Amino acid sequence: MTAEPLSPTTFGAYAAFYDALYADKDYEAEVDFLASVFERFCDVAVEHVLDLGCGTGGHTIPLARRGYEVVGLDRSAQMIDQAAEKARTAGVEARFVIGDVRDYSLERTFDAIVSMFAVVSYQLTSDDLSRMFGAARAHLNPGGLFVFDGWFGPAVLAQGPRESSKRVLTPDGDEVVRTAHPVVDESAQTVTVNYLVERMSCGAVVEATREAHAVRYLFADQIERHCEAAGFELVALGPFGDLTRAANDGDWNFSAVARAR
Repeated sequence: MTAEPLSPTTFGAYAAFYDALYADKDYEAEVDFLASVFERFCDVAVEHVLDLGCGTGGHTIPLARRGYEVVGLDRSAQMIDQAAEKARTAGVEARFVIGDVRDYSLERTFDAIVSMFAVVSYQLTSDDLSRMFGAARAHLNPGGLFVFDGWFGPAVLAQGPRESSKRVLTPDGDEVVRTAHPVVDESAQTVTVNYLVERMSCGAVVEATREAHAVRYLFADQIERHCEAAGFELVALGPFGDLTRAANDGDWNFSAVARAR
């Protein structure tokens, strides 16, 4: 099957369960990684950060808490609403904007742009990637950093995606069960993950939603070509959260750092 472009409803109903499903994700450790990347690779002190595909603010809020001036951008209105409410509750100042990572204009530039949790891999065509990278470059100061991650092609092909299931409890005591059925399309270089998310109360299903998330896996040469075409220099590409070695077919997720020329 051929993957369709990301639709406006992706992470729509799913957004209501997003934080519960990823409550075990160590956002603080990932922000530690981002801070170390800023210090290592940026020639000037990073003060202003744009978070592309910010979701419910998992990285935006801890970045802002550490003193960065942060703007979070996401195409899901539901996600943005949750992020803004979480920031208010936490007493953290951050700006949140609804927008497409391929096409936005904030009329300002940043010292660093981050795009975490495989947002780059949701860009399914070369044109999508070119537009995303071009928009990022247009919003970066010279020498600024674009830090992103995604699915690494050699590992996806070597390991293959598998069906999975996850169960978590919500703050109100209900149980959320998410099952994932992946379908690989090597010609399109994508994996379409078909999700069924069910909320259960007292053992009965009280709400269910289905969403299909098409994710594109990428290879090092593709990443470098898109960086160069957009006016970046690819300065690091390694396993997710670890730039001490090159990514290989054992690393499902990669992290990359590009510097604006």
